[in-house]
Amino acid sequence: MRDLVPQRHGEVRWEWGGRGMLALARAGARALASGPWAELRQRAREELGFPPGRPVIASGHQPLLVHPGIILRQFFLHVLPPEAYGVWVSVDTDAPQDVGFPLPLRRRAYTHHFLVLISNPERRILAAIPAPTPELLDQARRRIAERLATLHNRAILTRAETAWKRLPPPEGTWPHWLETAKARLCGLQGLRWLSAKALAETRAFREFAELLLGKGDLFLEAYEAAAKKAGIAPLKPGELPFWTIRGGRRQPARPGDGPLFPRALTLTLFLRAVVCDFFLHGAGGATYEPGVDHLFRAALGIEPPSWGWLTGTFLLPEPSAEQRLPGREFPFFLHDLAEVKAALAGPLSAL
Repeated sequence: MRDLVPQRHGEVRWEWGGRGMLALARAGARALASGPWAELRQRAREELGFPPGRPVIASGHQPLLVHPGIILRQFFLHVLPPEAYGVWVSVDTDAPQDVGFPLPLRRRAYTHHFLVLISNPERRILAAIPAPTPELLDQARRRIAERLATLHNRAILTRAETAWKRLPPPEGTWPHWLETAKARLCGLQGLRWLSAKALAETRAFREFAELLLGKGDLFLEAYEAAAKKAGIAPLKPGELPFWTIRGGRRQPARPGDGPLFPRALTLTLFLRAVVCDFFLHGAGGATYEPGVDHLFRAALGIEPPSWGWLTGTFLLPEPSAEQRLPGREFPFFLHDLAEVKAALAGPLSAL
């Protein structure tokens, strides 16, 4: 993955083959418009309310306060031309131990501190976590100010304070609140986003899982080979490549369990085979997508549609724009998002 991630500020890298993305998406739609998955794709799009006749380009990530290299993909989907339909998938079936973000600070030298906004020792999935309380948000605001006040560049603190004042009321679940906050802070209103948990609760996904499991050992053996290609841990004896969720916590699914929720490879397989016509990864997901390509061939018996990846590196200007802090993981709301949007010129030229 390190080879894919740019090191210089403002540098963006992408790859989706020698053709334009829209041409690849249309080719993917044509290839999957016939064959055993065509009817399921049609029903899924009707169930999800997608506009007919437009190639669907999707991307996604866990609903966290991410760095701008991930927001870059949301900006990309947001400015797609009208003939395409962009969809962001909020992977709210993940279960991190803590929900938070790193903050820079200056002591004798520059360092960073990970601010935990919500502790999650029970490892509940993100969809089961409520939005932060006003008290938590106010406590986080004070801690953010304390750390950023140590920097020379006051603009970073000003951006953080402005963003915190614009956060939506803390209502509903964490993913819904966060996606609403990102839309407000980044100007992403109108971009369709889908919850991975909600996707797994559709009729289309239930049918998809039944079709895969109906293939028996063929599917399970294909999954084991795919996991090896992707560098993902193999299943333990008796496990299926799905989760079950009980009390907000996910557990490996076994035969007879239900309802089922996708793991990483089965989620991307569902998205690429059923939901969209072209999937756009970040640098991390690009490393395991050859495993999903293997599932298409070995389990579904079809050639996989094209996919691509897009990522960028943006460094904080400290103490000035001429000297940038190392580390690309600081959250998007500390950055000048105009720089991120300007960096889209390159990948947009390859549409």
